[in-house]
Amino acid sequence: MNKEELILDFIKDKNYVPMKKKEMAQILMVPKEEEKELQIILDSLERKYKIRKNRKNQYIIMDEPYFEGIYNRNQKGFGFVLLDNKEEIHISSKYADSALDGDSVLIKIIEETEKSKEGKIVKILKRKINKLVGTFQMSKNFGFVVPDNLKLGTDIFIPKKKFLTAKNKDKVVVKITKYPEAR
Repeated sequence: MNKEELILDFIKDKNYVPMKKKEMAQILMVPKEEEKELQIILDSLERKYKIRKNRKNQYIIMDEPYFEGIYNRNQKGFGFVLLDNKEEIHISSKYADSALDGDSVLIKIIEETEKSKEGKIVKILKRKINKLVGTFQMSKNFGFVVPDNLKLGTDIFIPKKKFLTAKNKDKVVVKITKYPEAR
């Protein structure tokens, strides 16, 4: 069991009472020189939505479980998130946020039946795609690149000053400089 799992188990324990890092360090008998490492572990657990701080800045377990996985989008707009345990969670297009195919995401389960689970993407942890190939479509003041990969599900906006030498219907490679915001 690694240190992160040990800290998480400590906070999940039924006898645990909310406490700050300093109190936690005293109870766990963490040497002064290792307190920085304890803070790094607590920060990591917070970023993974496993724990959070209450109003008094004390660490508590998250109310809802969150899961990390890879988003696999299909051409119709919905997709699935593959979790570490190989379980697939369905994500409808309205709950996909701005995730693109292949992104590493954080989800929460919003509906569960005997046969399937529906999830909602709550955070994009890491983008997979930063360059793509597509067909340039030019208009008077702006352009778009229609990706060859139809699973992306969105055209890429190109401001006129970024056309370079591209002409209408050219096959181009684009670098994404700003990702879409929710949907």
